[in-house]
Amino acid sequence: MYQEYYDLKSEPFPLSSHGDNLYLHESFKRSMSYLFYAFHRGEGMVLISGRPGSGKSTLIEEIVAETSDVDMPVTVVDCAGLVGSDLLELYLEQLGVVAAPEVSNARAVRDTLANLRSTKRPVLILDDAHLLSDEDLKTVYMLCNLKQKGVHLVQIVLAGHAVLREKLLSPGYEQFHQRLVATCNIDALEMSETREYILHKLRSSGWTNNPNIAESVYGAVYRSSLGVPRWIDLICSRMLLNAMADERKFVSLEDICEVIRDLINEDLLPNQVRLSSHTKVA
Repeated sequence: MYQEYYDLKSEPFPLSSHGDNLYLHESFKRSMSYLFYAFHRGEGMVLISGRPGSGKSTLIEEIVAETSDVDMPVTVVDCAGLVGSDLLELYLEQLGVVAAPEVSNARAVRDTLANLRSTKRPVLILDDAHLLSDEDLKTVYMLCNLKQKGVHLVQIVLAGHAVLREKLLSPGYEQFHQRLVATCNIDALEMSETREYILHKLRSSGWTNNPNIAESVYGAVYRSSLGVPRWIDLICSRMLLNAMADERKFVSLEDICEVIRDLINEDLLPNQVRLSSHTKVA
């Protein structure tokens, strides 16, 4: 809709960013470098944490794209799909393997990884890993310890909310903790990063200052999104939609405050923003 109205070549604020539309802020770049460091080592586990909407799934998509041309088959398992399922069974399914009736899932996974490891470096990424049960974490630990001739069979990445980090660093998980070779957190954006994030996405979509955006708008977006990319995208997408509906070529502070009030009334912004009656967006 507003894409055509403002003569944009693409949607500037999609749910999933990639390519030129991806904004590489500091903690995102640091997380990527930690992952590639771990992949180079080819052993142990990496823990990537961050609040919902911070960009963990975007990071995973970028890693998969970056490794598509190398001998590093990356398998992504969404732990949200584990309800009533076995982690090893789900992993085998993602690997395209059906275990024979007389072979356990654990043996089938080991044999499959051993075959892969003879020529490649398999990587298992567990998205939404904060949803893993204690039993599932034992399975992850087992996978991390799989070796053949002293070589680890799979590199594991755990991506999840901060509660996962707290759990794995707690006293009851010392052995698990010792298998971590890197941990990092994808932080919320700072005020300056929020401004650059918005401008980067707009410019990547062919924006030529139409609509023109008042400088004060960026601060309002930052405060009402808490610097979380997913909420920044939602606010800015609605900002462009409202501007188009009113046939505006300029977005003022008053305009963005109206957008934010609407989103608060629709219960679409963070609890901290919605539930704080004294929160000021201006």
